[in-house]
Amino acid sequence: MQTEKTALITSGGGMKCAYAAGALVTLAKRLGFAKPDLFISASGSVGAMFYYLAGQHDEIEQFWLRYVPSPQMVTLFPPRLHLDYVVDTIMHREIPLNEDKLSATETRWFVPITDLQTGKTDYVSNDTWYDSYEVMRAAKAIPFLYGGAVRLGGKKYVDGDVSVNMADLIRKARHEGATKIFVISNTFKHTGLSKLLMFYWAFSSPPMIRQLVLNDMRREEWDHLPGDVDIYVIGPQYPLPLNTITHVRRKVAEAYYMGVADVLSRRETIERFLRIERPAEKPQLPQSSS
Repeated sequence: MQTEKTALITSGGGMKCAYAAGALVTLAKRLGFAKPDLFISASGSVGAMFYYLAGQHDEIEQFWLRYVPSPQMVTLFPPRLHLDYVVDTIMHREIPLNEDKLSATETRWFVPITDLQTGKTDYVSNDTWYDSYEVMRAAKAIPFLYGGAVRLGGKKYVDGDVSVNMADLIRKARHEGATKIFVISNTFKHTGLSKLLMFYWAFSSPPMIRQLVLNDMRREEWDHLPGDVDIYVIGPQYPLPLNTITHVRRKVAEAYYMGVADVLSRRETIERFLRIERPAEKPQLPQSSS
């Protein structure tokens, strides 16, 4: 008889990852679900995954609601994500990751990153002895916004989102033995202005990056999913109020609390799917009359 194995997946999306951050904190603090068997996270959601597995749930909220909405993180003209500030200043100095607790987690985690030379996806995991901060830097290195690559183990890597989509992440979870997959999707596809910007950036980029981005935009997010695994997807019920590089505090907070609200509104369904048992309520003792 096959042992049930639950996987948690969070998608990328730059600042849209505030949605997944809110959902993750709510799963951990309100529903008590903090130790999936597997966790696969892409791009901007990788930091939240690491803090989640280290038990630093308050730090996830602090990161997204206090530090992220800042001009020091994003500039619009030209569009730039100051990734080194995010990793070196916010994550390393202001709210450091508890690497000992992350190393001790029993959850098997995976992070997709893209080999800049071959265009293929490599997965970093618990078994890969890379510095956690450099893994986060590589995973978040959106080619058009970071303007460089991150070296890990002698290779140059960029954001894994340019070589994988959600269907790939789901298949990866199934390959690793997942029988049940809970997906938190920040967005389903590029639309409108974001699609035009992606085309512009693609055609102004080196050939390898151009081909990867165009291929990704042509693929369907949810095509050819495995049929022998239970999948539950939670995502925004209407468009998020921000885009990949929005840094307006009100909009980031709104996206974060949309993730919170969507988990709570589906609480009973999620608890059944993840087999979360609520702690029994203590019986109230009758008050004695004086």
